[in-house]
Amino acid sequence: MSSDELAIHLRGVEKTFSIYDRPHHRLLESLLGTRRRTWHREFHALHGIDLDVRHGETVGLIGRNGAGKSTLLQIICGILTPTRGVVDVRGRIAALLELGAGFNAEFSGRENVFLNGTVLGLTRAQIEARFDTIAAFADIGDFIDQPLKTYSSGMVVRLAFSVAVHATPDVLIVDEALGVGDTAFQSKCLDRIRRMQHAGVAILLVSHAQNTIIEFCDRAAYLDQGRLVAVGGCREIVERYTEDVSSALGGISISARLVPQEVEAGASNAGVGLKPVPNARAEILAVTIADASGAERHTFSHGDVVRVKVDVVHHADNASPVLGIQLKSPDDIVLWTCTTKVMGLSLPPRRAGERAVYEWRLRANVGGGRYVIAVGTGDVSTGEYVPHFRRHYAGHFDVLAEPHRGQGWLEPAATFESLS
Repeated sequence: MSSDELAIHLRGVEKTFSIYDRPHHRLLESLLGTRRRTWHREFHALHGIDLDVRHGETVGLIGRNGAGKSTLLQIICGILTPTRGVVDVRGRIAALLELGAGFNAEFSGRENVFLNGTVLGLTRAQIEARFDTIAAFADIGDFIDQPLKTYSSGMVVRLAFSVAVHATPDVLIVDEALGVGDTAFQSKCLDRIRRMQHAGVAILLVSHAQNTIIEFCDRAAYLDQGRLVAVGGCREIVERYTEDVSSALGGISISARLVPQEVEAGASNAGVGLKPVPNARAEILAVTIADASGAERHTFSHGDVVRVKVDVVHHADNASPVLGIQLKSPDDIVLWTCTTKVMGLSLPPRRAGERAVYEWRLRANVGGGRYVIAVGTGDVSTGEYVPHFRRHYAGHFDVLAEPHRGQGWLEPAATFESLS
């Protein structure tokens, strides 16, 4: 791509921090240098990052805590200087990083709008012209004239996001900020991001909400231990990240791309996975979809019972088994998720080598369409969920559309009457 298309251009970006065991070691090093001893150890936060983001493109950045995401964003924003490498950002940049960053807790909301707007490159006249719109979008009422230290975390995010998006940036950086506001405000923010995408703003979005990455981003980048592991399609990158997280916790994840084509077409996973999977603590051998009578079936009417039978072999002792299930759209958006733990159910312990069959019973109270099933198993013997095995694709079923009922995934049994 030409350089004119690029809003963010990173090449060989590295960041190394000096870690001092004691505060006075920093002073000793500045006075004595390293002639007698090394006063610090080095921590390499980023290793040779190459990444481009085009104008009008939204890239989702994912990775576990400590992967280097926030460090990379701070370098892009100019808050940190890279140890080496090229960082080229073109146009006005607005960022939502740490909660309240760039705000003064002693200032009122109004004063912080002018302070933050000035930092983002707006003139006082521009801020005054946009102030009413900014305040209306933030919707914090009379608190606009109260000190920021009296705000809740959600109110701070409301104000910060409102200032950032009304600064008409060319580049918008968002680091998990949308997860703090309430649902209504999150919806308003995402709608605003949609409009900024259409206006050609380059957006770099960090979120642990995988649905948000898949739905709102054009590409995704996976950062792990300071290295850019992969860049590509959102679903593929999210899937790889999920598999790595599962593996790190001791689980085995079988991805949708590994399911044989004939099985995927037939919507049943019977017989898949019978070959042993190395190092798996459990395996889901088969998933069968059936109707209320137990007959295998893959097309249902609204309200029908859907039985999902899961055949599991346990390769290790499991004192507290847990089963999970998800319904997803064909483009991998999670529509519903549940576990036996969420339902308050305690399953009997299983011994290594033991095989067990479990069954979910669902009611197809959904709209017409195709529903993809994902299933997983793990344990909660430590109090925290530890995954053992997961199938991203475990089959699918179709629900027939009902006449005169509307369209979409939901089926809220709508009625209508004229009241006047």
